[in-house]
Amino acid sequence: MHYQNHSLWLAVGLATAAPLLNTAQAEQRLNTVQVTANRLPQSQADVMASTTVIERAEIERLQASSVVELLQGRAGIELTQNGAPGAQSSLFLRGSESDQTLILVDGVRINSAASGGASLEFLPPAAIERIEIVRGPRAAAYGADAIGGVIQIFTRDARATGTQASLSARAGSDDSYRQNARFAIGDADTRLDATLFRRDGDGFNATRADTSGERDGFEREGGQLGLSQRFNDRLDFSFNALRQNIDTEYDDCYPAGAPGASQDCRTKGYLQTFGGQLDVALEPDWNMILTAGHFDEQREERYAGDRNSRTASHRNELGVQHRFTRTNGVDVLGLDYREERLDYDDYAYGSQYQKDSRENYGLYAMVQRQYGAHELSASLRYDDDSRFGDETTGNLGYAYRLTQFQRIGVSYGTAFKAPNLIDLYGPYGTNPDLDAETSKTLEAFWALNRGPWDARVTAFESRIDDLISYDAATYIPYNVDESRIRGVELSGGWQQAGLSLRASLTYQDPENRDTGDRLKRRARIFGRLDADYRFAAWSLGATLRAAGDRRDTQFSFPYGDTTTAGYGVVDLRTAWQVTPMIELSAKLENALDKRYQLVDGYTTQDRYIEGGITLRL
Repeated sequence: MHYQNHSLWLAVGLATAAPLLNTAQAEQRLNTVQVTANRLPQSQADVMASTTVIERAEIERLQASSVVELLQGRAGIELTQNGAPGAQSSLFLRGSESDQTLILVDGVRINSAASGGASLEFLPPAAIERIEIVRGPRAAAYGADAIGGVIQIFTRDARATGTQASLSARAGSDDSYRQNARFAIGDADTRLDATLFRRDGDGFNATRADTSGERDGFEREGGQLGLSQRFNDRLDFSFNALRQNIDTEYDDCYPAGAPGASQDCRTKGYLQTFGGQLDVALEPDWNMILTAGHFDEQREERYAGDRNSRTASHRNELGVQHRFTRTNGVDVLGLDYREERLDYDDYAYGSQYQKDSRENYGLYAMVQRQYGAHELSASLRYDDDSRFGDETTGNLGYAYRLTQFQRIGVSYGTAFKAPNLIDLYGPYGTNPDLDAETSKTLEAFWALNRGPWDARVTAFESRIDDLISYDAATYIPYNVDESRIRGVELSGGWQQAGLSLRASLTYQDPENRDTGDRLKRRARIFGRLDADYRFAAWSLGATLRAAGDRRDTQFSFPYGDTTTAGYGVVDLRTAWQVTPMIELSAKLENALDKRYQLVDGYTTQDRYIEGGITLRL
């Protein structure tokens, strides 16, 4: 704990340090464009919401094996995983539940139609161009599920003209292997990008209760395709597709008729998304954007070698948005349609969903204006869900530019989470009378961008009404009166010449107001520090991730409350650009071989080493 506390205070110091000089790196940071916060392209420095953008260069520098690694410890973000790579993961953004954050891939929702959660463990970094994180309620833009925020993952695109190609092969501990191949070609009007990827390994034993010594292995393979076409100055089209197959082993499942838990558990399945967008300039200041998306996810569970169940989620989306550019802002008017359904087979007991589909219509509008040093933002949305009714949400924000480099602001937003189909009509404990979870969030911020420094401090309070919980005896879901989440996020960094430092620190108090207890699997304090240095053809880097203790449910009988201890983990990395075409790289995860848990009873990766070669043509 002594080591952990020092690391977190270091993150505070980096995040709140004062500015000194102006540099080209800062200009690049100010010009970073993100589209997720308000569903339109904006400079990240002009967005009122608390945002983070993880670019392709950072993904490659971190040598990340999964999206879970890329997101863990970022401002406001906590992740858990039930064992080895490929096992089920859960994300808690600003202390909200794992199904209260909307996850998008190229604009297409990938939250399960059954449980509401998203399979982040499926997503391959090799196919990702950038990740945009938006913290705070965004229901006024996206509708249901965006209580904690929105995370959007953009797949690779051919940004440069000409032909590009790369091959990468890596090997690591636990007989782990990764191979990626990418090809891109394009000119000023037409661009095509394709990626193939594969990852497999023996993994490690997922649970401490399993004393057999067996390992829980995993395989992931698939591909990504991106195409864009500029027909003329008024018409653009883009299409993106992603497909990945998974086969992963895990522990602690319960076969029908078995006297206890089995450690021979397996998930086989796939996740795929297809998305298209047509951008039409009707007038110089009027753009119409048409979007269409499709999502499929299938999981087949096998317990002790026998098929137990198969769950398949399907979703279709259509949207039209009109953007009107003004001299001092933008107006947006849009309409969404979403249809989702489930295919469910219970091979063990023959149970079924009472109802397995739903539809949603959404109408939204947004206004943004700037009057000198004053900035205003307002949005309103109406949703009509075929299963639980209608909901109206909104956001209102104000920012004031103190100086050329500093801004302060305040915002208020409402959001909602529609009850999941498994809670309303699932094969086991269900409650068709559930109300939607609703939230009200107030936040204030101070932001700085000057010279090599950038920093942001955000204080927030969210109150979530009708939070869905589960009766411990009957497993039937019900609405809890209220939960309250208060917190402060600090993030920032410094970049000069070859040295880059990034840090984030989150302090929060996620409380169930019905019982007074802290919400489970949330730490009060957690943070992350990334340091990288490039000199000549070499680069060196390190990441520190640390978190305090968390309440949890005991893994074994009598399944009461327990506490999972805090931890601090150090990762190291290096790369050598041997020639313009050849790069060698290696990383050492959990360099101090820390034994810790993210979920009670489940193990985490011990010291892990991996290296590889990348060829770029």
